[in-house]
Amino acid sequence: MKRGQADVDLAAQGRIFGEGTFRVGKEIKPGTYVTTDVDGCYWERQNASGDTIDNYFTNSARRVQVTIRASDYAFSSQNCGEWRPAR
Repeated sequence: MKRGQADVDLAAQGRIFGEGTFRVGKEIKPGTYVTTDVDGCYWERQNASGDTIDNYFTNSARRVQVTIRASDYAFSSQNCGEWRPAR
């Protein structure tokens, strides 16, 4: 998928991201994010001890939404595709 300049800018700001574990406030920004058309999507919000604050799993969904808080230490997702700011 070719990205436009707006997407490049959002990714550089930590507001578009994909699979993996990211430090909130350092690698990604707090906020509400969505991803679409996913199968086997799992996400979790973590505290500084690595404990799960909140999580979600779906076998199949047209839209998944999460709010990452400034107080979260990290956010992790697998098989969720690309997270984008909610509109």
